[in-house]
Amino acid sequence: MKKIYVIAGSTASGKSNLAIKLAKSINGEIVNADSIQVYKDIPILTARPSTDEEQGIPHHLYGYLDEHATCSVTKWLEQAITKLNQIDAPIVVGGTGLYIKALTEGLNNIPDVDLSVREYVRSMPIEEVKAKVLECNATDPQRLRRALEVQLTTGKPLKYFQTQPPVRKIDAEFEIIWINRPREEIRSRCKKRFLQMLKMGAIQQVKELNSLSPTGGVTKAIGFKEITSYLKQEISYEKMIDLAVIATCQYAKRQQTWFKHQLKYPKIIHNILDFNI
Repeated sequence: MKKIYVIAGSTASGKSNLAIKLAKSINGEIVNADSIQVYKDIPILTARPSTDEEQGIPHHLYGYLDEHATCSVTKWLEQAITKLNQIDAPIVVGGTGLYIKALTEGLNNIPDVDLSVREYVRSMPIEEVKAKVLECNATDPQRLRRALEVQLTTGKPLKYFQTQPPVRKIDAEFEIIWINRPREEIRSRCKKRFLQMLKMGAIQQVKELNSLSPTGGVTKAIGFKEITSYLKQEISYEKMIDLAVIATCQYAKRQQTWFKHQLKYPKIIHNILDFNI
C-alpha cells in the first residue's frame, strides 16, 4: 500500500520548509493542499513557493487556476488523487483542513448538480430559496442555494447525504504531521511574513490582478481586500498593514482550532526541527 505523508498547519507555520526537508529525505514530490495557492495571479500574497524555494523538488497543483476560476473540495480531491497515483513518494502539504480531511477520510457522496438547476436556483430571490429548501438550518445564502440545488436534483435533502458515511477515494496509508507552533509565535511569524510580502511586490501583484476584474476564489486570499482598499485610497498604508496582519492571525487561529478538533491521529510537532523521519 502506498504511503502518503500529509503536512498540516496554519499559515506561517513552516509547512513548505518541512515538506522540502522531507522530500529530500525520501526523494519525494509535493502536492498542494491549500485552497488559495492553486491560483496563479498573486503568488507572493498566497505564499506560493518560488522556484528557488522549491529547490528542484517537483511541486504539483500550485498556481494553475486563473482569476475567474473556483476550486471546490471535490475538484481539488479529484486532481490530487490523479497526481498522487502518479507519484512514488508523495507529500501533501497545506492549511486547508477540508482538503486534507477529504483526502484522508473521504467525502460524503453528494451527486453532481446539473448546470441548468444551478442557474435556476441562483436566479431565485433568497427568500424563495429559504421557503423551498428542506431540513436545512443554514443561514448563509450560498449554503442555502447549495442545499436546494441538491434537493431539486435528487429529490432528497442535502442533510441526507451529509449523514451518510464518507467514502475515501484512494487506498493509501497516511502519516499526518501537524506543525502546531505556539500561538504567540504564529502571530509574530504572520506579521513578519506579511511585511516581507510587501517588500517582494505583493501590492503590485494585487494591482495587476484587479485590472483583470477577478471573480474567482483568488479574491479570498488573506490581504487581498486590505491591499485593494489601500490601492483605492480608502485606508492608509499603515492601516492596511494592521488590518492584513490581524486578518492573517485570525485565519491562523481558526486553522489551529480546526486541526486540533478535526485531524485524526496526527504526529504533533512544534517546530520543523522536531521532525525526524
